[in-house]
Amino acid sequence: MSSTIASIFQRIENKELPVTQSSACVTFTQAESFFHLAAAKNSRAEALREHFARIGFGKVFLSANINGFGCQIPGSTVQFLEKGFFMETDPAARAQKRAMLEDAVVIVNNNDVGQGPAQYADFFSQCERTIFVAWDWDNHHWLDLSTFLAAHSDVYAPGHHENLYLLTRYNWATVGPVYCSTVQWTREFLADSLPMLISAERSADPLGKHIPYGPFTFRNRVVSTLSQHYPSIGFSDRTFHVRTPQERLEEWAAHKAHWIVPVLNDIPIRIFDALITGGIPIVPESMRYLPLVRDIGREHIVFCTPHDIMDPRAVVNKANALFDAHGRDGLVARHRLALDHHHGDQRMQQVMAFVREKFEAAPQA
Repeated sequence: MSSTIASIFQRIENKELPVTQSSACVTFTQAESFFHLAAAKNSRAEALREHFARIGFGKVFLSANINGFGCQIPGSTVQFLEKGFFMETDPAARAQKRAMLEDAVVIVNNNDVGQGPAQYADFFSQCERTIFVAWDWDNHHWLDLSTFLAAHSDVYAPGHHENLYLLTRYNWATVGPVYCSTVQWTREFLADSLPMLISAERSADPLGKHIPYGPFTFRNRVVSTLSQHYPSIGFSDRTFHVRTPQERLEEWAAHKAHWIVPVLNDIPIRIFDALITGGIPIVPESMRYLPLVRDIGREHIVFCTPHDIMDPRAVVNKANALFDAHGRDGLVARHRLALDHHHGDQRMQQVMAFVREKFEAAPQA
C-alpha cells in the first residue's frame, strides 16, 4: 500500500507548483508599497480611534447579505442597509448615505461589495468618521476581491483560515478567522421553533442541495455522484433564499442528516445550519481536526471517507442511527450548541470586541 501511495504521489502533475506559488507570494509581499499601505491605514486608524474614543460604538449597520439573523450586539443599535446600498449613482443620494453612515460601524460582506467594488471604495474613502469591517466569506478562493477588501476596510475578518499571511499584508487589523455561521434565522425565531424541530417528521435520506460552482469540478462530481443514490442531494436552483424563513426551516427539519460538500475543505455554513435545526452533519474526514469541527461532540457529527462517496449507505445509516439513539435530548443539544456558539450574533460580538479594543482608546503597550 505504501508503494502505491508513493507511486500515486509521483504521478501528480506539476508537483513544483505549491513551492513556486509560495515563493512568488513571499517575494510579492516584500514590496515597499505594502509598508506605505500599512502606514496610510494606520493614520486612518489613529483618526478613527480619536473620534470613537469620544462617541463610542452605539450605531452599527449591517449590509444586506448578512441581515437575515436579526443581529443583536449588546450596547449597540443595529440597523440594516438595503441591497445595492453602495451602488447609488445619484450624487445627492450618495451624500445622504455617507452622512447616514457617519459615527457608525459598518459591517459588510464580500458578496455585497463584489457587485460594485469601486462604488464601495468611494464610500470607504469619503467616510472618514466611519469604521468599515469586512466579513469575507470567500477568502479561500475569491482572492482578487479579498485583497481589495482587506485594503479597503478598517477591520478585516476573513471567514476561513486560507491565505492569512498574504491578506494580513493588506491589512494589519485582521481578526479571526471569523468563521461562517448560521445567519438565515434569528435567535428568537429558532428558539421559538424548537417544538417544531422536535416534532418534525424526518426523512432517512440526507439533505444536500448545493449551488454548483464551475471552477470546483471535484466538488461538483462528488455532489453528482451522491445524487445518484439520494435525490435529496444535488444542485440547488438558487431559489432557496427567496423562500420565507419558515419554509427554509421546514426543509432543513425534514431530514435526520445533512451531507456537507465544502468548496475547498473550508468550514461551511451548512454544518451549523444542520446542527441548529437538530440534524446530524456528514462532513469529509479531512475536516475532522480543523478548528470548530474538532470541538463538535462526536455524538453530533459523522465523517465520510472517499469510499463513502461511492457507496454512501453505511455512513448515512450511521448518521441516522446517531440521530435515533440520542433522540430528543440529542436534537436539543445540537440546537443549543449551534445557537449558543455558531450563530451570527456570536460572530458579530467577536468582531465588535476587536473593534472596541482597537478603536475605543489608545493601544496598550
